[in-house]
Amino acid sequence: MKLSTRLVLLILGCLLPILTAQVYSQVNLYAERHEQLGGLVLRQAELANADMISIIDGVRQLGALAGQIPSMRESRAQCGERLTVLRQNLAQYRFLALFAPVNGSLVCASDGMPGGQANASRPWVADLLSAQDLAVGQLVSDPAAKSGFLPIAVPVPGLGANGEPMVLVVALNTDWLSKHLETAKVDQAPAMARAALIIADRDGNILGRVPDAADWTGRPMPDWLRPLIRRETQGVETITDPDGHTYIAAFVPDGQPANGLSVIEIMLLPELTADIDQATYQDLLVIGSAAIVALILAWVAGRRFIYRPTEALLQAARKWREGDLSARANLTDIGSEFAALAQSFNAMAAGLQAREMERRMQSSFLEAQVAERTRELSESNNRLQVEIAGREKTEAALHQAQKLQAVGQLAGGIAHDFNNMLATVLGNLELMERRVSQAGHDWASVDTERLLRLIERATGAVQRGGQLTSRLLAFSRRQRLAARPTDVNALLRELITLATSTLGRRVQVVSELADDLWLAMVDPSQVEAAILNLCLNARDAMPEGGRLTISTANVSIEPGAGKNGPDNELSPGGYVQVIISDTGVGMSPEVRARAFDPFFTTKGPNAGSGLGLSQVYGMARQSGGGVAIDSTQGEGTRVTLSLPRAAAVEETGESPVEEPATTPVSGMPRELVLVVDDDNAVRQVTVEMARDLGCEVAQASGGEQALALIDKLSPPPKLILLDYAMPGMNGLQLARALRERGVTAPIALVTGYAELSEADIAAGELAGLLRKPFTIRELQVLLAQLRAAASTEAACLEAGLVDH
Repeated sequence: MKLSTRLVLLILGCLLPILTAQVYSQVNLYAERHEQLGGLVLRQAELANADMISIIDGVRQLGALAGQIPSMRESRAQCGERLTVLRQNLAQYRFLALFAPVNGSLVCASDGMPGGQANASRPWVADLLSAQDLAVGQLVSDPAAKSGFLPIAVPVPGLGANGEPMVLVVALNTDWLSKHLETAKVDQAPAMARAALIIADRDGNILGRVPDAADWTGRPMPDWLRPLIRRETQGVETITDPDGHTYIAAFVPDGQPANGLSVIEIMLLPELTADIDQATYQDLLVIGSAAIVALILAWVAGRRFIYRPTEALLQAARKWREGDLSARANLTDIGSEFAALAQSFNAMAAGLQAREMERRMQSSFLEAQVAERTRELSESNNRLQVEIAGREKTEAALHQAQKLQAVGQLAGGIAHDFNNMLATVLGNLELMERRVSQAGHDWASVDTERLLRLIERATGAVQRGGQLTSRLLAFSRRQRLAARPTDVNALLRELITLATSTLGRRVQVVSELADDLWLAMVDPSQVEAAILNLCLNARDAMPEGGRLTISTANVSIEPGAGKNGPDNELSPGGYVQVIISDTGVGMSPEVRARAFDPFFTTKGPNAGSGLGLSQVYGMARQSGGGVAIDSTQGEGTRVTLSLPRAAAVEETGESPVEEPATTPVSGMPRELVLVVDDDNAVRQVTVEMARDLGCEVAQASGGEQALALIDKLSPPPKLILLDYAMPGMNGLQLARALRERGVTAPIALVTGYAELSEADIAAGELAGLLRKPFTIRELQVLLAQLRAAASTEAACLEAGLVDH
């Protein structure tokens, strides 16, 4: 902001308090004048209301006087004459009439009563005759007289011939009322000369108005004034009419004496404050002129004595900021405050110039030292990089050694178990070969039974091999889980029944299941196998018997909660925990640290494979949960299995999907089945099984051969079985290639590989999945499902996939 602008703002700031004080004074004067005017208007309305009360009291006295005149009771003619005499002496009344309230008939009336108004069926007559005390009616218009009257009724007791009460109705002349209000105006102040006084009945009809009575009498009150007659108490308000004119209105509503009449005094506000506005304009004109003169004088003086010296100092300061410390501020006003300030600044600039020269000399010296130190640090950094590279190589070698150790341990365990199984299979096959070669005419049923036992032992060995691979895949978390919302409590109740008989009588099984347990998002079969595995381990840890406790609980992990246990770190969220506790021998810290290692076991030979806890660990981690072990030697072990909470599931009401029937189907049609597998032995077994099931079979050893063969087959195959792991083109790639060629036959994948995502299977449009090793019964079920998929044209995995 420029200095000249600051000067202007300074002058305006000095004038601002004066202007503020003037505005405040005018506002207070306006408010005071408004209050005074409101009081004057209310006083005028109160006086007019008092005048109306006196008129109503005159009617009450007239009723009392009529009750004391004997001629009023003697005859109707004398009654009418007497009322005529009274009306002639009272000019404010249009007419007087006496009614019998019992039947509403007119007893007598004075002159001046309009024709037809004596009918008791008139609303204003019926309204007054029902009153128990003095009552003020509504304005009644008389078109013949071009005027109106206000009927006022007062009961006269004992005036009837038999002493019954009568009702005297007095018609107040509205023309007389307007003239009376004009002459009775008390306050003749100039301000009140512009005020308007209005008298209205309870329906808002104007009885009289001063001034302009002829134009307003008999008309309804304007809508913007009508709310005032409904107020509960008198008061003063500022209101605005539809044309935007502002009025001060004082009002006495009809709920106050005189009851049934409203008094309103209004005054146009701008006319009342015209003198205040004129005085305000004059004061503002004088202050504005003085402010302009002061602004001009201050501007001239500021330019001469403030702006020029300050500008000289600023120019010198700009040069100093740019680095020119030799610049000086030269002022001609010797002896002024700015001249003294300039001398001080010049001295400061001279001192800074001397220090700058000294700083430059020191800077050159420091730069030389920094360069030398930088060279030394660079050499140290190079040596450090060489050491880091050597350490990284050492760590890489250590990690490789650890990997080789783990792989060696895993391979040793796998080789041991598979050699045992292969030995079983090989031995039983050789024995079957000997039995078959020795078969002759003397073959007996006992020989058949021996041969079946050999086959059963070989088949069992193969099944144990399949279970071993499933456990290995579960440990490595490469086995696909069919997770769904699961009631763990219901699963445990069925499992506890089985475990009670399996674990033996020496083990007491106790369940402590939470009532409000959440649903868990898990594969029920995998969880059941894991819990059964943990129960069997607990039984083995209690050779003399003991107590096995199975409990459940809900657990919520908050963000930043950290580890849930020494062997498990859970992400924030909700979990269903299954706790299995035993009173067995417990684990040492060394055994506990290796509890999840594959093929690690403390049991004797042929007592365990060492894959039980590793399978539990793999299942828990793959499901999104975890497992933790807390054990003390001599006291027991506590295993906590944490399973992820399932999201809220809506009840769909759908009936459960029925499992496909596994009963062998006889008499199946001989359909062409294409079998693709790179392993000749497996392919031949599959081909023989399919033929044995009554199918015609075409076979190929790879993807390229299958694509070439599919074009030559006529008719095309009805069912296609593909191996997953094949060189060149795997089973999923081959399935997609077949679909691109327009092949619509159902395709099933035969694999021993477990890590297949739903997206991969859906992309290949597979209708089934068969896992190796498989039996001829499982192949038969798969073929039946493929035929069903072909008949319904459902090639989507979600509709037809069954995992064996």
